[in-house]
Amino acid sequence: MKINYRTIMGIVYGLARRRIARFALVGGICIPFNVGLLWLLHGSARLPVVLAWALAFEISALFNFYANQRFTYREQQHLRGWDWPKRALKAQLSSLVGVAVNVAAFGALLTGGVPYLSADTAGIVVAFAVNFTLADHFVFTGPVRTSADSPRMLGNPIEQ
Repeated sequence: MKINYRTIMGIVYGLARRRIARFALVGGICIPFNVGLLWLLHGSARLPVVLAWALAFEISALFNFYANQRFTYREQQHLRGWDWPKRALKAQLSSLVGVAVNVAAFGALLTGGVPYLSADTAGIVVAFAVNFTLADHFVFTGPVRTSADSPRMLGNPIEQ
């Protein structure tokens, strides 16, 4: 079977245009970033493992948010004022939900007798689905912008 360079590049470019693939790419980059931070903070700096894990999680979650803001959801309008910190907080909350889902799925599958590596993989997949859904419908929603002829601007009490 001959590999056609143009076909492969077409597939790669097609995936790059899909938001879920960009989201997965950012998350895939953030995994070794997180592990590296954990190693640096615990293995080298000798912080307690739980504190090192929490710091690595927070730093990588912020990096993940920034990368998703700039790459995955790049078509959205640039945020101004308090919109950016509000969105960053929403991203942190959704990351925590993703961790909770991952741990819950992992624990439930282990309890059910599933081997730990399979349980871990399933937990990651379930958490990815939850994280993408939250990102798409909760975190990366555009800031509300009202136009001059909007019912809110005209003082319509029904719409307020």
